[in-house]
Amino acid sequence: MKKLLLIILILNFGFTFSQEIELIENRKFEGAIFSNSYEIPYSENPSIEKRFTPTKKEILELEKQLQNDIKKINKNKPNQGKGYGPIIHRKLKKYDRQYIGFIDQYGQKVIHINFIWNGYSLWESIRGWTKPDGTWKSEWQVIFDGGSRYWNINYIIDKKCFVDFRVNGVA
Repeated sequence: MKKLLLIILILNFGFTFSQEIELIENRKFEGAIFSNSYEIPYSENPSIEKRFTPTKKEILELEKQLQNDIKKINKNKPNQGKGYGPIIHRKLKKYDRQYIGFIDQYGQKVIHINFIWNGYSLWESIRGWTKPDGTWKSEWQVIFDGGSRYWNINYIIDKKCFVDFRVNGVA
């Protein structure tokens, strides 16, 4: 009886997890799509009432547009260069992604994307930088420093454009 209860609990947890987060990957990127019911830790914005779950099709369109636009978006951005991390548009494939959808104050569907560096070299490891441990696939990441190793941007679906490009600072 205890074994049956344990199996049911494991199956229920797995089912709940799969409803809240869906993994997506191809040869150019790997990401986690967070559902509209996922509660973002340490944040009340956007509220669950103003959220939606991005589809794989929307993510693929976003990624294609990002490939075309990232060099222009990244031009002259601070916190890039020696000591601040990788040049984003040159190393785009080496970032893991987190996607969450919300409706903005104008009623537009927006996808917020977190980018988490996953291209650590031996030299970076020696200097104390470590590879992500995989929790980015199951937990929304809030990271404050790290320069261009961590950045985020919003994508307005209907306009097919990116806004609010932010690269982390360096402490």
